[in-house]
Amino acid sequence: MTISPGQCRAARSLFAMSRQELANASGVSLRTITSFEDTSDRVPTAANLAAIRTALQRLGVVFTHAGVDWVPPFTEKQVRVIRALQVRNGPRMATIADVTAESGCSRGDLEALAQLQIITGIEGFPLLTAIGLHIPALLQGYEARMSARRVKYAPINYTVLVDDKSVFHAQTATVFRIEDDGTLTVLFGAGLGEDELEEVMAGAREALRQERERDPRMVGKFVWAG
Repeated sequence: MTISPGQCRAARSLFAMSRQELANASGVSLRTITSFEDTSDRVPTAANLAAIRTALQRLGVVFTHAGVDWVPPFTEKQVRVIRALQVRNGPRMATIADVTAESGCSRGDLEALAQLQIITGIEGFPLLTAIGLHIPALLQGYEARMSARRVKYAPINYTVLVDDKSVFHAQTATVFRIEDDGTLTVLFGAGLGEDELEEVMAGAREALRQERERDPRMVGKFVWAG
């Protein structure tokens, strides 16, 4: 997938990342990045564009048709490192021993974060970099979005209509037909992207599964009680 100059700028803005920092991370010259972002008709070579995209994706950037999104690219232990360093500064600066004890991380975890320019000083007193300082807020935002999605697509938010052989999700006005073999097909789902539609359908499947446990009736050739 190619990326646009606007997506490149938006991706950098997630971390307040400078063009020079992106150049360092991607191995692409500052001049090339500047030209790409400022002049829409000057597209980098395929290799340079791939290097820019890969450098940003390694930081968790997801390029979508709508723009950019962010998903944590870190292990659970690396997240604990970032959160430990978030509150460690001044006289409370952590040593490597402190960080490993608090997070349970390995040397490899720290080196991976250093390669991503998230932390620095792993030989002595590790600190979050300018880029790393933005990660806690991104983590918080991601967790809030995931929590909202779990609520939005919870089975309780679906209506299974046995007689009509359908499942309805009011929040997205999506209607699924229950086929004779128990699978679902979309009857109506206007305005939903492919990814969101899959999430809505996953919730519908779970709502249908739970309904099967409660209701022994049949839908066509599909025996609810199993």
